Amino acid sequence: MNVAEIIVPQQEVAWLPWAVQYFFFVGLAATAALVAGVGEFLRAGRWARLQPAALLVAVSTGVVAPIALLADLHQPGRFYHFYTDITPWSWMSLGALILPVFMLGLLGYYALWQRERFQAHGAPRGLALWAAGDWSGAWLRRGLAAVMIVGALGILVYTGSEVMIVKARALWHTEWLILNLAFTAFMGTAAAILYAQSRIVGGSPADQRFTLRLFLASLVVTGGGAGGWAISGWLFQSVSFVEFTRLIGEFAYWRVVFALSVGVGIALLVAAVWMLRTPRGVAHGWWLAPLALLAAWSFRWAVLMDVQTVPKYGAGLYPYHLPLGSDGLLGILGIFGLWLAVMMVLPGIIASRGAANASTRISGVAHG
Repeated sequence: MNVAEIIVPQQEVAWLPWAVQYFFFVGLAATAALVAGVGEFLRAGRWARLQPAALLVAVSTGVVAPIALLADLHQPGRFYHFYTDITPWSWMSLGALILPVFMLGLLGYYALWQRERFQAHGAPRGLALWAAGDWSGAWLRRGLAAVMIVGALGILVYTGSEVMIVKARALWHTEWLILNLAFTAFMGTAAAILYAQSRIVGGSPADQRFTLRLFLASLVVTGGGAGGWAISGWLFQSVSFVEFTRLIGEFAYWRVVFALSVGVGIALLVAAVWMLRTPRGVAHGWWLAPLALLAAWSFRWAVLMDVQTVPKYGAGLYPYHLPLGSDGLLGILGIFGLWLAVMMVLPGIIASRGAANASTRISGVAHG
């Protein structure tokens, strides 16, 4: 009898927590930009009144996301070679082309949208020149909104596809991953918009109620995406679903992840329904935002980091210990701190004088 002993060398995970940060923030930026784009083309009603909060979320996360991406690439040369050696069959290479288009549309649209508000409500002294003149720029603003929407859809497609395309990771290899990343990003965006309306840009009670309903709809859609993946996987025995059932059957850690996912989803759904029943509940709906954002972030952590602990070949799970330095906990806290810093600066520009003067105190929320 011959015995073949296989020795597996120790190696670092391919995707570090910086990738989780990038996928989280760019997903929020893309879905918030879609909300702002809908408001531009409707130009009236509650979708248009969502724009201050939606653009606050989109611009702040859109600025932070590329920083996390550059940190994940480690070497400046990798970023440079995306443009000197374009490979159309690679989703990462296509993403390097889509991301600048999206950022151009987002920041360009925001600049023209803000100019219109400055003209209507008055501009700060340092930005008065930007609001000068009679040129409305409506045609250019709508063109940039279209670029922003197309770029946002491209972001959602490419970020999901570059993970889904990896056949060596069975849990990743399903088209449902693209949809579920988008759905959870929209859930986080709706929660962030609700928080911004309640605590930052001063949305009306009726608008907060509308956003809470939007958040409730995002929870239903997210649950539908998870259910669709499970039902189709069970019917067609997809490799992703089969691998997931194996993991929850063999490992307690994955059973805990599954139970927490279901439990948090149900808790958010029940809480959103309960808060919609009363004006006071709507007024305090922003309390759901931290938990919803944590759920969206945790889904990306499970997809990108936990899946890497599953061996491609072999038994058991590879141990992963979160580093305390810039490639681990410090990097996670640092990028969230940067987002908070940007969120503190932007409201002074986005929330124009008219909006600030018309803001309603949260204690005065009435029926919407």
